[in-house]
Order: sequence, then structure tokens, then C-alpha cells
Amino acid sequence: MSGTSLNAMLFLISCVFDFYIIVLFMRLVLAWVNADYNHPITQFVVKLTSFVVKPVKKFLPDFRGFETSTLILIILIEALKYFVITILSFGMPNILGLFILAVGDSLRLMLETLSLALVFQVILSWMQPGSPIYQVLFKFTSPVVRPFQKLIPPIAGIDVSPIPAIILLQLLIIIIVNPMKGTGLGIAIGG
Repeated sequence: MSGTSLNAMLFLISCVFDFYIIVLFMRLVLAWVNADYNHPITQFVVKLTSFVVKPVKKFLPDFRGFETSTLILIILIEALKYFVITILSFGMPNILGLFILAVGDSLRLMLETLSLALVFQVILSWMQPGSPIYQVLFKFTSPVVRPFQKLIPPIAGIDVSPIPAIILLQLLIIIIVNPMKGTGLGIAIGG
């Protein structure tokens, strides 16, 4: 297989897995913050993930409203993604490195999803603060923004707390996630 074809295939594999992992992460957070179950976005997320989460919940029940089964699934699906990518690119990976890489990339996807949700929330707050989507985004991002809202009051009626929240999320990716992924990749491929 040519390098271009392999890169295209790896890109598509990564996109499909990442999309589903993001939806699982949305489920994890929406369940944790008790989002409105009847909202169309919540329904979409639940219906897209229930067939995978329900069987695992039998063995890993929720813990204080936190879906441990969904978190474990995120890491396992992430590990499967990197197993497939590594097999196609380098050969059989080291399992420990694969799981370090999976945890690191799971964190990256979670932090980037929260950052993007914060950006959408800010834009909607300016354009349509009463929008039903805004309410779901507000619930989704509240665990991250709430501490900053306590520290930073609105300036001239504008909530600027998402800005330091986004900066913190990006710093976490640089300081924690990227080194974790690098270490995991090095161990996984034996480099």
C-alpha cells in the first residue's frame, strides 16, 4: 500500500473512532451533570451509545452519578484505535505503551471537546442565549467554567470566564497530554 493510501486510511480510521469517542464523552458529561434527558441532543447521544454502554454497565455500575462504564469504554475504544493504527503503521505494539497512549489521547479528545463546546457556548451567548442548544452547552461546560465564574465576575455584563477556562484546557494538553502521548507512543512502538 502506498504511503498516501495508508495515510488516508489511517486518517479515516482515526476520524471514525474519534467521533464515537467524543459522543461517548458527551454521554459521560451529560449524565454527570444531569442534563435534560428529553433534549434532542441528549437523546441523540444516548441512542448512539446505549448499545455499547448498557452491556458494560452490568459489570461496571455508575458511581455517584458517574458512568464508570462509559469512561472505561472510552479508554478501550481509544486503545483499539491505536492498536489498529499501530499494526498498520509499525507492527505489533507494546500493550502498556498502547494504554498510556490511549489514556493520553482520550484526555486530549475530552479537553479539545470541552474547549470547542466553550467556544460554541460563547458565540451562542452573544447571538441566541435562550437557545435550547445553549442550555445543553451550558450544562456540558459548567464543571469547567463554574470555578472561573466564582473568581472572575462579569465585566460590563459579559461573562469572560470561558477565556481562562479555554486557556487552562489548552495548557493541560501541552503540559500533561502531549508528553503522555509521546511516552506512550515511544513504548508502544519500541522507540
